[in-house]
Amino acid sequence: MVFESFDFAQLNEADVREEILAPFLRKLGYRSGTCNNIIREQSLRYPRFFLGRKDSHKDPELRGKADYICEADRKIRWTIEAKSPAREITSDDIEQAYTYSNHPEVRAVYFCVCNGHKLKVYQTSHAPDHPPILSISYMEFREKFDIIQNLLSPQSICRDFPTQILDTGKPLGAGLRSIVRITGGYIQYEDNSLDLPQLKGLITTVTGGAVERNENGQLVALVETRSPFAMMQRFNERLGLSELELISNDATVSVDPNKPTTFLLSQRTYFSAGEKMFDLGTWREIKLPFNVVCDADTSVEGVLVGQDFAGVFHIKLKNDFSNLPPAFAITLSSNAPLFERLKLVTINGKFGVHLA
Repeated sequence: MVFESFDFAQLNEADVREEILAPFLRKLGYRSGTCNNIIREQSLRYPRFFLGRKDSHKDPELRGKADYICEADRKIRWTIEAKSPAREITSDDIEQAYTYSNHPEVRAVYFCVCNGHKLKVYQTSHAPDHPPILSISYMEFREKFDIIQNLLSPQSICRDFPTQILDTGKPLGAGLRSIVRITGGYIQYEDNSLDLPQLKGLITTVTGGAVERNENGQLVALVETRSPFAMMQRFNERLGLSELELISNDATVSVDPNKPTTFLLSQRTYFSAGEKMFDLGTWREIKLPFNVVCDADTSVEGVLVGQDFAGVFHIKLKNDFSNLPPAFAITLSSNAPLFERLKLVTINGKFGVHLA
């Protein structure tokens, strides 16, 4: 990216606009009459109430002109004001640029001030006395243009300020929309009825999901998980525990630790003889010598803290061995205590997910 050298002592404010800012905006991808439009020197009227003026007889209306108003995809705006290279950028210059960007006819997300020597970028939602989010000298334009593009190009503006769709539905909880995404989280196993040390402290990643209401007004949590081991992931997929659809009868997600929100899920899985199954005891895949019916009941209790929903979970795996072939029934009866423990396996732990 080529930026010409200038003798700033020979330039005035108009030169900064035409020789520096106009090419600069073209390089960023803005052109007049396109979807990434440039509006030059738009006249702005400041009603008395906008400036806090109350005496209509003494205080005349004020007017101003914004040097450049840039539109990304015809909908998101930012402004840039040119100043003379003969002096430093002052607080008054910043205040003036802020009033242009914050004007009801403009409503820009950023405002910039440039005196040729330096470009300063501010966020309009901050007060004008807030430090700039970017301050860069003209001599650095070529070397750091990718940084400027990442902030001010049409693509970056649209990326950072996506169109917001108003949510008029009933919120799921304090500070939540009527539908929220699960952006990540964890599931940590703490204890189990088989006393398997491999499970204690094991962490499964929550990779995504969502929470919404169904047609009956119940809360529905769709949770996607990923186990740290491939064999365990396949086992969870067979049990239906890799993609969970849990339901709560609560009206909203609770913020009261004494009254946590409870989500429940019950599902049945049939394992056929000869099918590979993850053995929690040996941590290996084995071939089942007989059919097994497994009922998995999952209970999740948690509360909302900010944008995080966290708490505890309980899983009950009830295995039905009632239809065993006689030979296997005799073999298993010789180890009755273990056989009984396998009929009902419980797993407990804690979890946390982030909602957005």
